[in-house]
Amino acid sequence: MSTEQLEEIEQLARRAIACKAWRWMPGMLSAKGLRVHRRDDDGYVVGYYANHEFIAECVPGTLPDLSDPATLGCLLALVRKAWGPVASVSVNMSGFWAVGGATVLSGKGKGASINLGIWKLTELEALVAALEVAP
Repeated sequence: MSTEQLEEIEQLARRAIACKAWRWMPGMLSAKGLRVHRRDDDGYVVGYYANHEFIAECVPGTLPDLSDPATLGCLLALVRKAWGPVASVSVNMSGFWAVGGATVLSGKGKGASINLGIWKLTELEALVAALEVAP
């Protein structure tokens, strides 16, 4: 990956962890190579490094590695937790990624399925944007 791509992924990671709906999930990978093992009820996140035998803490402010396939899948799970189980991300014929199938969770439209109106150039950008506008 180019330096520019890595910087863009880092910025998206910063935006993701700033979201109200963000949380670490088992299987996610941190930017420093820590694979999340579990998240305790009190929010304490522990994981392990592939080349070490010990478990370490994932401290606040740690960035996720959003280029990791498992972390990307967990990001989709967070979007679905925030917007309902049928929320999905797909690419349209114009080549833009969109988040649709989101469920209105409260208010007059509760239960209705909507398109979030998010159109981005990459799947990752669309997922982070969906998390940013999550209720």
